[in-house]
Amino acid sequence: MLRPLAIGLLLALVITGPTWADPVPGEAAEVLAQRRRLAAADTRLAATWISSAYEVPDRVAEELLFSGYSYAETLIAMAFMGEGLSLNEVLEQRRLRGGARWEEVGKVLGLRSDRLPAPISQLLWFGRNSAPAAVLHFLPDPHPGIIRDLVIPAFEPTVPDMEAQRRFRLNKQEVANIRRVLDDPLGVPEKDLLLPAGRGLDTGDWVLAGTISYFKPFPMESLLAARVGEDLPWNEIAMAFGLRPDVLTQGPLAGVYPVVTGYTPNTILIARKREQFPKELPLHYDLERLTPGEKRALEPLLYRHYSATSDEQILLGEKGLDMADRGLALAMARMAGLDLSIILDDYAKAGQQWQAIVTKYSIDLTGHQAIKSVIALRSGR
Repeated sequence: MLRPLAIGLLLALVITGPTWADPVPGEAAEVLAQRRRLAAADTRLAATWISSAYEVPDRVAEELLFSGYSYAETLIAMAFMGEGLSLNEVLEQRRLRGGARWEEVGKVLGLRSDRLPAPISQLLWFGRNSAPAAVLHFLPDPHPGIIRDLVIPAFEPTVPDMEAQRRFRLNKQEVANIRRVLDDPLGVPEKDLLLPAGRGLDTGDWVLAGTISYFKPFPMESLLAARVGEDLPWNEIAMAFGLRPDVLTQGPLAGVYPVVTGYTPNTILIARKREQFPKELPLHYDLERLTPGEKRALEPLLYRHYSATSDEQILLGEKGLDMADRGLALAMARMAGLDLSIILDDYAKAGQQWQAIVTKYSIDLTGHQAIKSVIALRSGR
């Protein structure tokens, strides 16, 4: 009769399978490097599926995965958040308890594991648990649906107008900087929010004033005048105009205010997009090297992201595509506005080259860098 420990080890092998963390002996260095690059691209693509499922910015899942958390740990942490726990607190508790199993962290925070989806419950015991990665602090603390609260409204292209240019003594370059930053305040590099913008103001000050005036009946110029020369900090300006100071850190301004005023290291502004991505990751981040348990937990998020029907899921299963290719097939079908079966037929005829599908249907990948990177690597470019 097997002892309890032996039974546990056998179950772990059955549910998780091999980790494939080590390269196959004898493989060429370039082949391994290509696989590591593919692992990085796959991970960026999968991060969009995970974040989309919880309606949080892509950066939340990206930071977890790129900071050393395995897929299992990332999926568990996100599921805990989905049940109402603070993601910041979840990560902090795991560190404080020396990398305790996730089951223990859930109990400490009052979460019953039987409330979690079955694939996540299995990961609690048999997932890939590594040493505690760096503790991340997200600002604001993400919760399901927060992505809808982090959108900065569009500003009129005439801002700043001629009167504002005169009042704040703006030169042509400063006007150009302000308009460019107002056009995409969360997409420009953080340093661009600190460019000079008249009378001691930064371009970020214009974003803050414009956003507040959009939601409240206060002239933008009045807010900026109170800020000129940094006479008043923004939290005091907010209170002076009858606003709660947390509007600066918990809503659409959460990606701007901390940049203007400064924030502590290791704080992640989830409203802002990540500016740099790793070019390579360890092999166990390759989507085809995930454990069976990780695949079972990730697959529903993939299908949810693309709103895949049951018939589409069956069709993809019959084709035997790997997880990344299933995601690409659904993405191409949605972008081209075609039935999935047509995309899969074209993919087979093109020798399994996704770039051929992009070219044939003139699919615009602007703004879809994660998809673009995966296709480029799978095309050998």
